Amino acid sequence: MLRTLRRALRSARLRIPARRFSAGIAALPPTAREALGTDVTAEEAIAYNRSRVATATAVALYRSGYTPPMRDLDLDDAVHALDFPHSVPSQETRAAIRAALAVLDADYTVTVTH
Repeated sequence: MLRTLRRALRSARLRIPARRFSAGIAALPPTAREALGTDVTAEEAIAYNRSRVATATAVALYRSGYTPPMRDLDLDDAVHALDFPHSVPSQETRAAIRAALAVLDADYTVTVTH
């Protein structure tokens, strides 16, 4: 599973290209401090970082052919496979991953191309 999650996280409009990548090629979304600055509150930073991890993980899972439902252990493995620093998936993060994955799965205009 970890090998299949190593996919490029490149922007796409309605189609999500599925591509393999080697370590260091995929750019992860900026952290809360990078995106929102130093004046961000702790609650805003937590919400932003949780959303950033969840969205990137859901896109990687969807590109790799995974669809809901998914076990907690599989979601944890996916987060760790994407090398998010200091990321220990919480119940809230897992719920956000499941929600984002469900949106991708439900939207008929989003497809994975190989």
